Amino acid sequence: MSNSFHWLDLSEYFAIASAVVGTIAAATSLTWIYAIVPILVSLILNAINRWRATRQLHLHERNLERKFDRELQQQGEVLQQEIAQARSFATALVKQTMAAKTAEPAAIAAAERQGVAVLEQKFDRYKQLMQEHVTGVEGSLKDVVDLLEGNALTERVEYLERHLTQVSQQLGLEPSDLARTTDTPISIDDEPEVDIRPLLDMISEDLMSSELLPENIISGELSGDLWTKPTWNLDRTIAAHADWVRCLSFTPDSAKLISGSFDKTIKLWQLDTGVAIHTLADDRRKGVFALAVSPDGKLLASGSWDERIELWNLETGTLLQYLTHHQASVRSLAISPDSKTLVSGSFDRTIVLWSLPDGKVIKTLTDPEPIAAIALSADGKFLVSTGDDGAVKIWSLASGEPIVRSDENKNCIGSLVISPDAKTIAAGTVNGYIILWQLQNITNGLPQQIALAQTIKAHAGQINACVFSPDGQYLITGSVDGKAKVWYRGEDLQFRDKARSILKGDPGRSVMSVAIAPQSQLIAIGGADGTIQLWERM
Repeated sequence: MSNSFHWLDLSEYFAIASAVVGTIAAATSLTWIYAIVPILVSLILNAINRWRATRQLHLHERNLERKFDRELQQQGEVLQQEIAQARSFATALVKQTMAAKTAEPAAIAAAERQGVAVLEQKFDRYKQLMQEHVTGVEGSLKDVVDLLEGNALTERVEYLERHLTQVSQQLGLEPSDLARTTDTPISIDDEPEVDIRPLLDMISEDLMSSELLPENIISGELSGDLWTKPTWNLDRTIAAHADWVRCLSFTPDSAKLISGSFDKTIKLWQLDTGVAIHTLADDRRKGVFALAVSPDGKLLASGSWDERIELWNLETGTLLQYLTHHQASVRSLAISPDSKTLVSGSFDRTIVLWSLPDGKVIKTLTDPEPIAAIALSADGKFLVSTGDDGAVKIWSLASGEPIVRSDENKNCIGSLVISPDAKTIAAGTVNGYIILWQLQNITNGLPQQIALAQTIKAHAGQINACVFSPDGQYLITGSVDGKAKVWYRGEDLQFRDKARSILKGDPGRSVMSVAIAPQSQLIAIGGADGTIQLWERM
């Protein structure tokens, strides 16, 4: 990073010096304008210089991240070349073994033993080399992620520069070594064609197993993915808002998408055309934080930082009424399956149940912690809430009474969702973990049980969004690390600890919200840059 002085830096130093001289002059003449003016000028220049330095550091960090991705892609190509070399060795040895079959029986046995031994040595050498590469990469990536989570921006950039050099040394062969290896001819006599595909398949499967390759190569994060195809394809990007897209919701027919932003507007998008058919703006003073669409498709509820809830006619885009009861920002909203009850969670430590469409308060539930997120079960029988303490609490929607709670998690939770079968709770934490709980007997009258089932380190930063697919077979998370990830269940109904798909756009674009269409064919991702990405299932 450059250490040369910019003219604004010199101006700031001059202003500071003028402020010192002015202060002395003001003290002697009692004319304080001599001190006030240069002090104000120096403060303004200081603010400008701090903004300029921060912007330069952000740009430099983004460039380093892109360079790091390119390095990983190049090293993936080196690994592929090593696989090709292993295949060449295997082909040569198998052909030599087959040729030896025309010799005497003793010679045949000796040749076969020698060929198998050499093949085992070659294979072991390549497998060990691959494992060493991967161990080095994973170690460096872990160090980088740990630093990005805990250190200041300047320290991050300097550390990334050092680790980029270190990873380059740990990965792959030197270009000169690779050239010598690939230029060395393999002497193979003219022999009949031998089918060695089963042997090569075994070698490729072993070399490319998930135990030997890092998560980003397996899941398709690298552009130009060498081994797998992504499950989702980026269909389009919409320049939607002037600030964070903090919440998204599809209509029940999947034909429209609603977005809420910190630019204080709500927009209704026709998905087949990509056009905003309504912009819902009133006199709200702060950004929109939560949205909920009624299952009958008639009403939209929106919550914001200004403590109010708004009810909208979804078809006409007209404001029906304000709901005023909360004393702090409204962080989360949900509407019951019969479209007759609205549930809101607020930082004022209350959960309010409202009747629809009249908007009257049915009941207020109180909690000792600010409500960070709520989720409603698909059958509308119970409600889950969480706060800064990481505890998960389950409430009966009919009675408003608490049913059961879990205090096993101590991580602060930012997003919460219940699976469609109402047997799993998933939460995304501020330090990048997915926490999963299993539920039993919540509404059937038997002893209720909630148990912490899984903890997955999913992202390098806060998880802002967490949603289940309509069939409950996969979970989608979005984080400030710029990625949305798709996590699939296995046959044992446990989620894999590696994401199947990584939906990644601009590395500097934080994911603020995620929604999936009811037909499961479209994922919408809202970014801190005001854009909405639409990913189509392939």
